[in-house]
Amino acid sequence: MRQINLTDKWSVGIFIYYSLLFLASLGLLICYFSSSIQQETDVYLYSSLAGLLGASIFYIRKLYKDCFMDNKVSQEDNKLKRIATVIYFVSRPFFAVAFSIMIIIGIKAGFIIISTSENAINMENFIYVSVFLSFIGGFRVGKVINKFENFEIIK
Repeated sequence: MRQINLTDKWSVGIFIYYSLLFLASLGLLICYFSSSIQQETDVYLYSSLAGLLGASIFYIRKLYKDCFMDNKVSQEDNKLKRIATVIYFVSRPFFAVAFSIMIIIGIKAGFIIISTSENAINMENFIYVSVFLSFIGGFRVGKVINKFENFEIIK
């Protein structure tokens, strides 16, 4: 069985960290979607927020299950493992933001390839699609990293 190396204080601290990320990203997304002005550059900011929201939801759930429900916290006193675990939990939202930006670039590249001058990109729909896919990418950031680690070009 996989165990995580966190003390009770670190578990609560990381739980608070993810809760704050959740509230901030959700609040900013709500503010954005309640405003009527949408610019082309907004897609990067708000898709990043959606990725951050997805990651915070997933890792709040993961932390709850591992630390508070399943009691998978290791009792050994290994500071290096504990530091690595804290870095793991703290850095995941940043991976989600980076993947969200890559999702936007990928979607935009696909639209540019298939669009013509008469068939311009509808920015409002593009923003909604980007935000939705970025949320999914943020929520599944761990699986995306595993896919990249196992990616191999067949020669």
